Amino acid sequence: MDSQDHGHMYFTNLLSQDPQLDPTSGGQSGSSPMTLGDSPPLPPNEPIGIRKSVRGANFTPEEDKLLVSAWLNCSLDAVQGTDQKHSQLWEKIFEYFQQYKETTNERTIKSLIHRWSVIQKATNKFCAKLAQIEGLNQSGMTDQDKFDKAKIMYQSLEKCTFQFEHCWHLLKDQPKWIWRATKEDPKRRKTMSPSPTPTPTRCSAATEDSVFDLETETVIENEVIELDRPMGRKAEKGKRKAQGRQAEENFQLRKMKYTMLEESRAQEKEFYRLKAEKMEYDKEKEEKKLRLEDERLRLEAEKIKIEAAKEQSKIRQEDERLRLEAEKVELAKKESDQRIMMMDVSVMPEMQRLYFEQLQREIIMRRSHAQGPD
Repeated sequence: MDSQDHGHMYFTNLLSQDPQLDPTSGGQSGSSPMTLGDSPPLPPNEPIGIRKSVRGANFTPEEDKLLVSAWLNCSLDAVQGTDQKHSQLWEKIFEYFQQYKETTNERTIKSLIHRWSVIQKATNKFCAKLAQIEGLNQSGMTDQDKFDKAKIMYQSLEKCTFQFEHCWHLLKDQPKWIWRATKEDPKRRKTMSPSPTPTPTRCSAATEDSVFDLETETVIENEVIELDRPMGRKAEKGKRKAQGRQAEENFQLRKMKYTMLEESRAQEKEFYRLKAEKMEYDKEKEEKKLRLEDERLRLEAEKIKIEAAKEQSKIRQEDERLRLEAEKVELAKKESDQRIMMMDVSVMPEMQRLYFEQLQREIIMRRSHAQGPD
């Protein structure tokens, strides 16, 4: 990729992502901006005399993906990334790389810049070839078929295989690498050359590569794919400010709803508290009423008991009086019988004698019946 192109893009942190290695899984964004070849310029080459002669270990695929994520994170933020100087940008990329790397390989800023240049150039070339294949609009071809043909075209023209698929998977969904060639929003324009000889396709100021139709083995006419310009810093700040206002309004609305909910809960809690107090008061009132009724019944029972005791006492007294009266009568009768039995009837006149003899016989018979048979 040429180091003279300077574009500024937005990026959402890719470090936590784990992109699938299926080349057909990356969807196209109809509104995402992109340019091909948007990278800060490389620093001027150092004199040969001060270059290190010892070559470090080869970059691993994981290091390549981390470098891509670092570059995207540090260079594509429209608010923070566009005004950075080249040295500041690569210092941030280096710090990001050092922070998240999982290998023990030591990398310098210079080695990261060189590796990024290699990745960028190869990926740009592959994107141009893939765009050319997709521009053919061949029926019956799947996304996988297009991807495979782009790799074949790359190997045929570059005399080597495309070795940065793992980086392409990270970059393909970013605005820098997305070309809008859908039917709903076509952005391609074809310029036909008066010469019958076809000329190679160009992808937005990227390195021009001659491409050809793998089916017909003919070269395609000049084709320029126009890409969306990235959102500017002011627009991005305005967007974020609007989002911030919306977030604040949503927060205040949620806060208001929460306050109303808390007030409703407090009122409901107070209602149930008062209801519980009333129930407790009613319960105590009913219990007091029951206690008073029990006391009344107890006193009534005691009164009845006292009255019964008094009545029993009266009955006993009456019985005693009757008994004494009966004893008194019995005693008087005995005394009368005794007097009658002690009378000498022989000296009495005939009629009187017969009367008292009859009485004496009755007394004897009564006494005999009272004592019972022996």
